This record gives sequence, C-alpha cells and structure tokens, in this order.
Amino acid sequence: MISGELLAIAVSTGAAAFVLVAMLTELTRRFAVWLGIVDRPGASRPHRRPTPYLGGIAIVVGTLLPIGMLVRDWDLQIVTIMASAVLVALLGAIDDCRPLRPVWRLMLESVAAAMVVATGVRIEFFGNWIDAAAALVWIVFVTNSFNMIDNTDGVLGSIGTASAGILSVAALVTGQPTIALLLLSIALGCLGFVAHNWSPARIFMGDAGSLFIGFTLSACAVTVFGKTGPATALPGLLLFTFIPTLDTCLAIIARQRAGRPWLIASPDHLAHRCVAAGFTPRQIALLMCGATTATSLLGMHVLLGWVPRLVSLAGLLCTGIALVTLLLKAPSRYPSPRAHRAHRVRRAKSVAMASSEGRH
Repeated sequence: MISGELLAIAVSTGAAAFVLVAMLTELTRRFAVWLGIVDRPGASRPHRRPTPYLGGIAIVVGTLLPIGMLVRDWDLQIVTIMASAVLVALLGAIDDCRPLRPVWRLMLESVAAAMVVATGVRIEFFGNWIDAAAALVWIVFVTNSFNMIDNTDGVLGSIGTASAGILSVAALVTGQPTIALLLLSIALGCLGFVAHNWSPARIFMGDAGSLFIGFTLSACAVTVFGKTGPATALPGLLLFTFIPTLDTCLAIIARQRAGRPWLIASPDHLAHRCVAAGFTPRQIALLMCGATTATSLLGMHVLLGWVPRLVSLAGLLCTGIALVTLLLKAPSRYPSPRAHRAHRVRRAKSVAMASSEGRH
C-alpha cells in the first residue's frame, strides 16, 4: 500500500524531473552551440545539420536535483549509486568533448561500479566474491550497452523511459522506495529529453547522458533483483535490459566475424539494420520502446512469480539467440568503421579549434 506522502513525493519528483530536463536541455543546446560542441554531418552520421551534444548534462541535473530536494530517507547505497553515476556522466562529458581511448573508459567505469558493489550491491548466486564480480561486470556491460544503442534519434530516451518507469514499480514492490523514486525521476527525465531528441533531433544526449542512464539503471536493477535468487535474478535483469543487451551482443558478434575490434564503433547495430530494412528513425524509436515495454512488463511478472522463472529464462535465451542469428543476416545501411573513426577525429579537432577561438 502506497502512503499518501510517498505518492505526493513521487508525483512531485516525476513532474519536476520532466520539466527541469525539458527546460535545461534547451539551455544546454544553446550553450553547446556557443562552445562549438556539435556533431557535424559525416559519412557515418545520418543527420543533415550540425547537432549539439551535452544534452546528457541536462538529464543528470534535471533528474538528480528533484531527488536531492524531495527525498528524506537516504542510505549509503543510494548515495553511492548517485555519486558514481555522476562520475560516469563526467567521464562521458569529457569523451563528448575529446574522445577517450576505450580502455580508459572501461577502467574508470569499472572503478565507479566497484564503488557501488562495495556497498553490498551484488547478484547473490554463490555467496562469495564471484557475486560481487558478477555485479561489477554486469553494471559495466549494461552501461556500455545503453551507450552503444544511442545511435538513432529518440531511441535511448524512449528505452530509458519505458525501462526505468517499469523498474521503478519493481523497486517499490521489493520495498525500496528511494530507488523507485530515482528510477521514476530518470524515466520522466528521459521523456522530457525526448521532446528535443525526437527525429529530427535538435540535440544529442552524448556519452554523458547515455552512460549516466545505463549506469544508474544497471545498478538499480541489480539492487532490485540481486537478492531474489538466480532463478528470478537472471531473467529479471535480462528482461529489463533486453533490447540494449541484444543490440550489444549483435554488434560484438558481427565485429568478431568481420575481424574488427569489439570496442571500435562500426555500423553493426540493430538500428542500422532497421534503417536498411526501410524503417524511419521515429519508427525505430517506437519499435524499440514498445519492445522494451513488453520485456520489462514480463520482467515484472517474473518478479511477482506470475510466470515460471526457469521457463522464462530458457525462452528468453532461445529468443535472443534466434534474433541475433536472423539479424546477422540483415544488411546495414551505414558505412564503414573507418569512416566512423575519421568522423570522431574530425569532431575532436573541431572542438579543439572552437575552444582555441573562444580563448582568443
């Protein structure tokens, strides 16, 4: 039973997050344009005009500020999750301005995940250090999965809204109201951002936003499902992150088969294959949002025991393998990884030139 006070805080938090992110996104868009932090059209980019980054900063501030002002019951775990998510967002903001080497990103993300795991957030399978290691690897993997799927207008914002919104209900069911409020704030914040990021996007969230959303969602998902036992935790974690996880597995396998490095961006993703199949960016965003809603609702049924857990896990794995197998045969519309790497180098040079002009 939800108390009146909790309901009032939830409504206030969600509404404030939506409004703040929607307003701050426009301010950060103008600020990014003024600084010259924009993604210019290139061979590997579908947009036709320079589009500013830094939308992720609006998401971070707009989602965390209401939580900080309205929530009263704090514990070390939730504070660590939020602080670590901010650190990951700062890492993403640096990468937006001056691209970092993938190995450095993974190392810093692992440090942030280790901070969360040190507070007791883990997937309890064996009752030893393996549980903590599994939680750390999962958080880092899902964080980067959300980052990798942010390649089409409106996609990540839509997925974040659906996944975080339903996961907030799961957190409430498991007796974690503060986690539920944080997830609700992220869900409504993502929705506020989508208004600016819907195709054709006026601003991108960049790595700052995608890493922040992925890290917070993955850490909260482990908090919700980590102590429910392997039969519930495995399908639950996979269902709430099914589309980003599927997309990452598809990209990694495609790159392995083609002899390309796993961590070097290339057009192997689900959205790229949807574009080749004739889908528009808006249709892709709606499709992925719908699929995320369906899998997340199924995850809720698993948590409540309304769906056989082992049957759902087996069906999920079979579905994932079948989809990856089929999608690997689908063509991709976007060009080569070399063109994408060249574009990132051009972006770094343009940011450096803009900064130099600003100083003079």
